[in-house]
Amino acid sequence: MQYTRTAIEEQLSRKEKLPVGWPWRLLTFSLIILGLTVVTYAGMAFGYKPYLNSRIKNLDAEINNLSQSVDEQQQADLKNFYSGLINIQQLLASHPTASKFFDFLEENTSQEIYYISLNMSWPEKNAKLDGVAPDYDAITQQLELFRQAPQIESVFLDDSRALEQGGIRFSIRLVFNQASFK
Repeated sequence: MQYTRTAIEEQLSRKEKLPVGWPWRLLTFSLIILGLTVVTYAGMAFGYKPYLNSRIKNLDAEINNLSQSVDEQQQADLKNFYSGLINIQQLLASHPTASKFFDFLEENTSQEIYYISLNMSWPEKNAKLDGVAPDYDAITQQLELFRQAPQIESVFLDDSRALEQGGIRFSIRLVFNQASFK
């Protein structure tokens, strides 16, 4: 089979036909997107940027007026007051809660006993209680109350002696477990 030149050209021309208008639609769409981008940029550069700059100038002027209305002594006092508040907040945040210990002590103290002094050492997790009891039986009951408390790791009776006016003066040392009073 022989093909003529016109037949080959006909075959090639059929394959190369593009739909009419497709390149123009793509070009028109691209130009619309480009136009919207240029309009948006121009609006931001020539409209919104000057607006923001004027707002910044107004706020700077208000800050200057405010700083001039408060004299230097008042500013220094305000800084000192604020610094004190921050220091107190940090101190309270890092300080163990002693109120939990006092709640524990109130719940785990026999009615026959009263305490004279309390020395606590949070880093060592212990407390020393000095108190007065009517007799050794009350001290024994108190030691047992402390021993059964889940917050206490160990209990020690450091000292006890009879008083002339009656009763027993004693000293108890409590060692807390690690999870106590956090």
